[in-house]
Amino acid sequence: MNLVSSFVEGKDEQGRMLRRTLMRYVNLGNVLILRSVSAAVYKRFPSPQHLVKAVW
Repeated sequence: MNLVSSFVEGKDEQGRMLRRTLMRYVNLGNVLILRSVSAAVYKRFPSPQHLVKAVW
Protein backbone atom coordinates (compact mmCIF):
# COMPACT_ATOMS: atom_id res chain seq x y z
CA MET A 1 0.00 0.00 0.00
CA ASN A 2 2.84 2.37 0.76
CA LEU A 3 4.30 1.85 -2.71
CA VAL A 4 0.99 2.64 -4.36
CA SER A 5 0.53 5.80 -2.35
CA SER A 6 4.16 6.80 -2.98
CA PHE A 7 4.17 6.35 -6.74
CA VAL A 8 0.64 7.46 -7.65
CA GLU A 9 0.59 11.17 -7.13
CA GLY A 10 -2.25 13.60 -6.88
CA LYS A 11 -4.69 14.62 -4.23
CA ASP A 12 -7.48 15.12 -6.71
CA GLU A 13 -10.32 12.72 -7.46
CA GLN A 14 -8.49 10.99 -10.31
CA GLY A 15 -5.42 10.17 -8.19
CA ARG A 16 -7.56 8.94 -5.33
CA MET A 17 -9.63 6.70 -7.61
CA LEU A 18 -6.50 5.30 -9.25
CA ARG A 19 -4.97 4.44 -5.86
CA ARG A 20 -8.23 2.84 -4.75
CA THR A 21 -8.49 0.76 -7.93
CA LEU A 22 -4.89 -0.40 -7.71
CA MET A 23 -5.34 -1.49 -4.10
CA ARG A 24 -8.50 -3.38 -5.01
CA TYR A 25 -6.57 -5.31 -7.65
CA VAL A 26 -3.77 -6.01 -5.14
CA ASN A 27 -6.28 -7.30 -2.60
CA LEU A 28 -8.01 -9.44 -5.23
CA GLY A 29 -4.67 -10.94 -6.20
CA ASN A 30 -3.91 -11.75 -2.57
CA VAL A 31 -7.25 -13.49 -2.11
CA LEU A 32 -6.83 -15.49 -5.31
CA ILE A 33 -3.38 -16.64 -4.23
CA LEU A 34 -4.59 -17.51 -0.74
CA ARG A 35 -7.48 -19.48 -2.25
CA SER A 36 -5.01 -21.76 -3.97
CA VAL A 37 -2.91 -22.23 -0.83
CA SER A 38 -5.29 -22.16 2.13
CA ALA A 39 -8.19 -24.57 2.60
CA ALA A 40 -9.93 -22.16 4.98
CA VAL A 41 -9.90 -19.34 2.42
CA TYR A 42 -11.04 -21.72 -0.31
CA LYS A 43 -13.99 -22.82 1.83
CA ARG A 44 -15.00 -19.20 2.34
CA PHE A 45 -14.58 -18.25 -1.33
CA PRO A 46 -15.13 -21.41 -3.40
CA SER A 47 -16.04 -19.48 -6.56
CA PRO A 48 -15.57 -16.00 -7.98
CA GLN A 49 -19.27 -15.33 -7.31
CA HIS A 50 -18.62 -15.76 -3.58
CA LEU A 51 -15.93 -13.09 -3.82
CA VAL A 52 -18.39 -10.71 -5.46
CA LYS A 53 -21.06 -11.42 -2.84
CA ALA A 54 -18.56 -10.80 -0.03
CA VAL A 55 -17.65 -7.39 -1.43
CA TRP A 56 -21.16 -6.18 -2.14
